[in-house]
Amino acid sequence: MPSIRDEIVEIIRYASRPHELDLSDENTPLLQLGLDSLDYSSVLMAVEDKFDLRIDEEHLEQLGSLREIVTFVEAHVGHASRFDG
Repeated sequence: MPSIRDEIVEIIRYASRPHELDLSDENTPLLQLGLDSLDYSSVLMAVEDKFDLRIDEEHLEQLGSLREIVTFVEAHVGHASRFDG
């Protein structure tokens, strides 16, 4: 079974096609790696769908890098109802 990180990497790779992003530094903001704002939005929506959670606007600025997204999802999987605003 893939880890949360692996699933998020797959979502990012799908959104960035046909370009291959270098995700070796998990702290680099995705927008600095070459993901445009539309693709970034697609990533966050796919993460919400995949893990059945909602990312409120107040959390958006905290979710720029792969590491930040993974940490957020790991902290909130199974607790989505707390973040429904």
